[in-house]
Amino acid sequence: MLMQSFKTMLEYKGDFILLMVTTIVGQISSLFFIYLIYQKVPAIAGWSFWEIIFIYGILYFSEGIISFLFEGTWLLNGLINHGELDRLLLRPVPIVVQVLSMKMNFDGLGKIILSIVIMFQALMNLSIRWNIWKIIMLIIFVVSASVIRVCLNIVANSSSFWLKGSRNSLPHMVYTIWEFGKYPINIFSGVIQFMLVTFLPYAFMGFLPAAYMFDKPIYASVALITPVVAFIWIIISVVVFRLGLNRYESTGN
Repeated sequence: MLMQSFKTMLEYKGDFILLMVTTIVGQISSLFFIYLIYQKVPAIAGWSFWEIIFIYGILYFSEGIISFLFEGTWLLNGLINHGELDRLLLRPVPIVVQVLSMKMNFDGLGKIILSIVIMFQALMNLSIRWNIWKIIMLIIFVVSASVIRVCLNIVANSSSFWLKGSRNSLPHMVYTIWEFGKYPINIFSGVIQFMLVTFLPYAFMGFLPAAYMFDKPIYASVALITPVVAFIWIIISVVVFRLGLNRYESTGN
């Protein structure tokens, strides 16, 4: 299904090129905003410019993974309200796999490419005591961040099974809160910190992995449970999606 979506989007090459360019320009403008902040302050809660850029890079990588490979979750509300979920239920393929792979968004590819460049550039400008364990953990962190992001997106969009309106603003609210994750969580109030570690674990997608990589005290040890958090959110997303699917009544009911 992803390959068919890929072929469809490449049919309009001009649109594809324009989408990639605008995506990269949009991300660069966000980076420029962070740069402007650091022209006024030397550090934010003890975090330097390149450390913040690294956090930004991990978050954008997970965002790119969703947009490029799993954009189908954003179609769930329409599938439910138009009764189109019926045809997915008839196919001999797990329905969550079908939903995830229904759409591919090429701006995600631009985000993935640029986020890799951002992370590489940040690491080159930072003094890190590298060892084999840190390299392994960096890979685990990036994969875990992407998994958590996908699962969080599934849970947020699964709310459409309960909220029967033609539009569901909850997923967009959950999406926009990721802006908090671009900065050290200790600059926020205790309530927001608790939210970013538990209900909306954006801290595990950027800040905590970065704390481990840069040997930050207190938070570095917490970062080690990031794969566990990813596994927990896989379970949560599957359970919530199945509970929602049990409430599905098709169109006209």
